Order: sequence, then C-alpha cells, then structure tokens
Amino acid sequence: MNSEPNSDLIPIAREQLFSCYQMLETLVEVCPDDVWNGVYNDIPFWYQVYHTVYFVDYWFRTDHEGTGFPSMPLDPRIPPEFESEIPADISISREQMRTYLRLIKEKLTRIFTTIKESDLSHPAFAQEPVVTLLDAIFSQTRHIMYNIGYCNGILRQQNLEEADWYAYNEPIT
Repeated sequence: MNSEPNSDLIPIAREQLFSCYQMLETLVEVCPDDVWNGVYNDIPFWYQVYHTVYFVDYWFRTDHEGTGFPSMPLDPRIPPEFESEIPADISISREQMRTYLRLIKEKLTRIFTTIKESDLSHPAFAQEPVVTLLDAIFSQTRHIMYNIGYCNGILRQQNLEEADWYAYNEPIT
C-alpha cells in the first residue's frame, strides 16, 4: 500500500485560500443592493464579483478531466473576461451569488479533503497542463484578494462597510 499522508502543506494552502474566500463571501453580504447593481469604472459591481468567483470555479475542478465546472449555470451571455461587453439586460442577484459561492465552497472542501501533497505539483486539470494545482491555489488566492481590494475601495469611497481583513485561520465571530 503506497498511501501518502497529507503533510502540513495541504492545510496551509487550504487555510490561505479559504481565508480569502471568507472575505469574498463577506463582501457579498455587506454590499448594499444599490452598490451591487451599480456601475463603477464602466463595470457593474456584481460583475466584478462574478468574474472573481467564476475563475475560482474554473481553476478548481473536481477531477483531472476537468469536469465539475461550472458549479452553477448562470446566464450564458455573461462573459467571464472583462474585455467583453456585458449586456445591459442581465445581472446576477446577490442571492444567486450566495448560492454560487456556497456550491464552490462545497467543491473546494471536497477537493482539499482528497488531495495529497504530491498532487500540488500536478496539472490543475487536463485542459491546463502547465498550471499546477499549487499554481492555481496561489493565483486564485491573489486573484480573490486583488478583486476584494478593488470592491472594498468602491465601498470605502461611499463610507460603507467593507469586507474586513480575515486573518489566516482566524475564528469567525
């Protein structure tokens, strides 16, 4: 039997990603509806969040073949990339986003329950052979934080509550 126990690296990577993910969930909760539906620098606030969540969903597949994506089908006219035009007649509600976030969190929990340290150096999934799982974890952690900072800046400009810093492995109060 050649089983490899999880080392300390898996919990560290998981907690770093999940700490950022917690801040993303908080952002959706604290954002008022008028801001959620508002447009800032030509980009709807909801779309900034969707873009972030979509790519977490994209990079974390449930198996090497790349299935398990998307976790929740949304309007197919919504492009994931900022370079695309966003039709004015579509949006994602905060309730839909909460559901999407919950489904992805469940998927992330399943993934981190089953991975081994050796999996970190393997491709994230077959369609992206040069991106390792560790690359995906690091890049999505940075991607989440970049976009939270952007969204927090919008909230801060309006003197609104923002997604406060959630420290590594901090107990939720």
